[in-house]
Amino acid sequence: MFQLIKIKQKYNYIFEFLILICMSFISTYFAFSGHFFNISSDGVYHLGRFLNVADSFRNLNFPEVVNLTHVSTNSYPGVAINSFYPWLTGIIFIVPNLLFSNPMWALFLSFFILNIFTIISINSLLSYLTSNRLAVFTGIVIYQFNNYHFIDLYSRVAIGESIAYAFFPIVFLGIIKINRSDKFGFLLLGLSMGLLVNTHILTFLYAVFIVILFIIYLFLFDRKYLVDKLIQIIKSSIVAIFLGMYTIYNLVHMITNNHIEEPFKAIIALSPSGVFMSTINNEIGERAAQNWSMGLPVTLLVIFLGTYCLVTKSNYWKVYGSFSILFYFSLFTWIPYDLIKDSLLANVQFLGRLLIFVLISLSIGVSYLITFRKKNIKVSLIFGLNVVIIIFSLSALYNYHYNYFGPGTFHSKINSENYYGMINNTGTFADYLPKNIEKDNSNTKQNDNKKILKIVNSSPKEITYSAYSAKNVDYQIPFITYRGLNYVISSNGQKVYMSGNGKFIKVRLHRGQNKIIIKVRHNNSVYLLVVSMISFIILVIYMVFIKFKLMHEQSLIHRLT
Repeated sequence: MFQLIKIKQKYNYIFEFLILICMSFISTYFAFSGHFFNISSDGVYHLGRFLNVADSFRNLNFPEVVNLTHVSTNSYPGVAINSFYPWLTGIIFIVPNLLFSNPMWALFLSFFILNIFTIISINSLLSYLTSNRLAVFTGIVIYQFNNYHFIDLYSRVAIGESIAYAFFPIVFLGIIKINRSDKFGFLLLGLSMGLLVNTHILTFLYAVFIVILFIIYLFLFDRKYLVDKLIQIIKSSIVAIFLGMYTIYNLVHMITNNHIEEPFKAIIALSPSGVFMSTINNEIGERAAQNWSMGLPVTLLVIFLGTYCLVTKSNYWKVYGSFSILFYFSLFTWIPYDLIKDSLLANVQFLGRLLIFVLISLSIGVSYLITFRKKNIKVSLIFGLNVVIIIFSLSALYNYHYNYFGPGTFHSKINSENYYGMINNTGTFADYLPKNIEKDNSNTKQNDNKKILKIVNSSPKEITYSAYSAKNVDYQIPFITYRGLNYVISSNGQKVYMSGNGKFIKVRLHRGQNKIIIKVRHNNSVYLLVVSMISFIILVIYMVFIKFKLMHEQSLIHRLT
């Protein structure tokens, strides 16, 4: 009997794995149909920073804390993108670039892997909450195939946020396990927090806020095993610190030593009329953040679930349905967010980003509803709902892919022929520059002395300039420096060592042709990078060991019974 159960489970796992692959494939394919990808400014920015890291690994070097190559045309070489925007989980996009000579194949594989991680993540959360596979599948479809996810993934091409979207359900899984006194819950929470801090700082702060709310809940409403749960949270924090040590050090080191131009702050709420039109038209264009929609089927599900909560006494899913509808409608302009436009919430910029909370809550709520009302719900109805959600989101993606171009969209077609040219010659963002650097050094963009400055060679380790001067003169190279970092400058063969000062590098040009080589010296963060990577490997191996140990114990119990 046990052998039959084991064989059945094996085939179930294989079937579910095939479904996972199919869902990931169709989530990716339509974004690459026609042999091109519809790229945004955000997308160019992220692909450029990942290429910088990939080039370092290709040359068997550790990535530098600043970016010397693939920098936006409206920024400067030396900008510290690698320090301010975490890249470690971007390995999903970096490794395929090392494996394929065709960058589009690498990009397709990267998004395919990212979609697999997203589905595995939400599947892990829902499978822990319910054993009903139809309920789990429906929750996965809601979380994966909604218009907001595709806006983030393919319209904005906000790769950092999209990777964070993939890992976010694991935060909830870790908290739920801790709340249920699972002694290994801290590993999942620590892993998820470590992944987020190495992915997207704003989403990491969301997760920190959730953990704080959980702690407050424990103190106010659930003091049973309080000390044990608090110890678990502390242990998860230690795990996250080890995983995020490299990112945390670089970020703190750069911020404490420099005055940085931060990304703009704003509170752009959702527009009722704008969201209504984008929902009806099934659009996923990203430029109007106030119009971001989850898609018609998912939006109707939010309204249905929230309304149904009013006529039911169930405690299992009512809290999730109530939260999803209340939080969703709290993101609109009818709330006077202008009154707090200068608060910490302004760092969110677009309140549409917070739809991630609505979608997780909705996925859990619908899964619970199917599980506990399964006798009153037809399987064909649920299956039809899933099909409708998938069709709507894929059709929105298809229409966006072929039609979202033109003035005001800042979108272009990228393919294997123009890939590197577009990455290296497109204006995107000038974030993370030292403050007032253009104002203080505006003469660097002028040609008063008829000097000609060209980049003749660049790599992640060093950059070489050629400069012609009609006379001996001091000249500022438009290469960014930061306080707290050290630089090695070679001007006509003569080496000069300097500490960053938050300004451009000044060199002495002699009459005629000059050769300037600039390098950034390694700092202690290289060792922290090794610590973070080894910590991650050890944690994954340990979690796999625990998983197999538990499976072995369960099989022994089945045999004895």
